[in-house]
Amino acid sequence: MSANKNNLPRIIALPPLFKGKQLRGNKHSVDVRAELIVEIDALEVLMKIIPRQKIAVAVANQGMSNLVEMLKVLIARLRSVGAEPFIVPAISGGQRLSADEQRHALEAIGITERAIGAPIYVTMETILIGETPQGIPVFIDRYAYEADGIIVVNRRKLHGGFSNDYKSGLMRMITIGLGKQSSVSMCRSYGSTQITENIAEVAKFIVKATNFLFGVAVSENPYQETTNIKLVTSQGLS
Repeated sequence: MSANKNNLPRIIALPPLFKGKQLRGNKHSVDVRAELIVEIDALEVLMKIIPRQKIAVAVANQGMSNLVEMLKVLIARLRSVGAEPFIVPAISGGQRLSADEQRHALEAIGITERAIGAPIYVTMETILIGETPQGIPVFIDRYAYEADGIIVVNRRKLHGGFSNDYKSGLMRMITIGLGKQSSVSMCRSYGSTQITENIAEVAKFIVKATNFLFGVAVSENPYQETTNIKLVTSQGLS
């Protein structure tokens, strides 16, 4: 309804309406523990870990289903080869959370040191490790940078700018999550039309310049059930 020049209400005809139904397909979930163990063993990347090496496992607070269970499995497998894993928050820098707020955000979804079986190291300090070929400064969480290996765990996300198999989830976590507010500011400063490309380029730089081990890419159905777990190595991301 709108008003005419005499300020009298005028009826606007609505277009034809049709009743629709959203088709979500069949519910299909996997045994998270079994699926992740199979993926880890098939990759054989843990065989390269030397006892007492410190491994950073990056996670976010996006409410991914079964995340705590997956972290328990991952931490246990890392400890089985003598590694010393720890958790680092890789929460989007756009949320502008302090170090304490990031810790609380993880605790709110069940990620605590007691539940996971590993310490949680939180800092807002980042290290400048170089520049992309486009001249974008690249930052990374100090604890992750100092680790002997880095693993990221995130949900796969459909994104118009990412047509590859891992979609945008892992790339965004590596760039924005581990780079924190420093990376958010840098990527956005080059313009919104380039932000997708910038995220990808920064992520590729980090993967090559650090001790990146692999990413755990998780798929979920519309019912928020885990349907697939895929480990992606640095070769798969570059």
